[in-house]
Amino acid sequence: MGARNRSILIIAVAFIIGLLVGWIVLGWWLFPVQWGGTLAQDLQPAAKKMFIATEAEAFASTQDAKAAIARLQTLGTQPEVAQLAAEVVQEANSQGDLVTADRTARLAASVGLSLPPVDVAGQTAPGEATPTPTPEPVQQEGSNFLPTLLGILLLAGGIALAAWLLLRRKAPQTDESQAAQAARGTVEPSAKPAAYSSTQVVDRTVVATPGAASDFHAGSEYSATFSQGDVEYDQSFDIEAPDGAYWGECGLTMSELVNGDPNRVTALEVWLFDKSDIRTVTKVLMTDYAYGNQALRDKLSSKGDALLLSPDMGFVLDAQTLRLMGKVVALDYDDSGAPPRSTLRRLSVQLKVIRQAGQ
Repeated sequence: MGARNRSILIIAVAFIIGLLVGWIVLGWWLFPVQWGGTLAQDLQPAAKKMFIATEAEAFASTQDAKAAIARLQTLGTQPEVAQLAAEVVQEANSQGDLVTADRTARLAASVGLSLPPVDVAGQTAPGEATPTPTPEPVQQEGSNFLPTLLGILLLAGGIALAAWLLLRRKAPQTDESQAAQAARGTVEPSAKPAAYSSTQVVDRTVVATPGAASDFHAGSEYSATFSQGDVEYDQSFDIEAPDGAYWGECGLTMSELVNGDPNRVTALEVWLFDKSDIRTVTKVLMTDYAYGNQALRDKLSSKGDALLLSPDMGFVLDAQTLRLMGKVVALDYDDSGAPPRSTLRRLSVQLKVIRQAGQ
């Protein structure tokens, strides 16, 4: 009878192991179901908003309205896209991401989208047309409920059967062993579990990293201003933690001159240095002339991404633990010499540096 029970136990355990490997390890972990070929208009609202924010960043660099319209049309009708763009602006403003809010508003204005007012809950204000909501895939998730439930019940039944067989076979031997130990007076008190629990507490104390969640601080703000005639312009700022710890540096410096004339600056570099990163992140702020000169753009491409200067333009530089958000607050050209709109008379940018989330 014992050999038969062992055989049933082996079969049950093998079945449970095979079920766990095939269902959880293979089906959910190593080879999960993957969906492909989804249209942009079928994305979840959050994914559509991310799409619009990314398109706004691309448009800020390319200023290609036709390409932006073509991509935004894949998200749905014009009222739906306008509603999503308005929510992106509202959410960005509520999070203090003024650059994303400004870029999205500029994109909407450039492609002819009229943004409806949005309240704090992200819904259209009273009196505005409500776009057709995107259906949530609740039914698709529900369709997997029955197989999952059956699998869980089957697994629970197999575990219960294996446990019953194991206890049935081991119970007589355990009783005899305890009786024999009691007769010989060799039963020892169970002091080991208490010691084990104490050891676990010590181990958790050692590996803990207190204070890791308190490293996120509000950003530091700086103002960098270039004026024509400053032939050695190079302005930098130290980035420090509230306790005075050194985090890095940021700044604005000259990048390119017109015909080598130090009084005719046509491009400047805005940069961010993070002491935790091995590289310095840089973007090149260009005049109309520099941005439209392909040979000059190719020359400066090794320094960083090219950005066309415009009033109230925003930009972002991301390093490993720091993020710099900038905005042009003053822009003035000196058009006394050719080519036109090639020489900066004055440029003022506002820089705000924050710690990346989770750092």
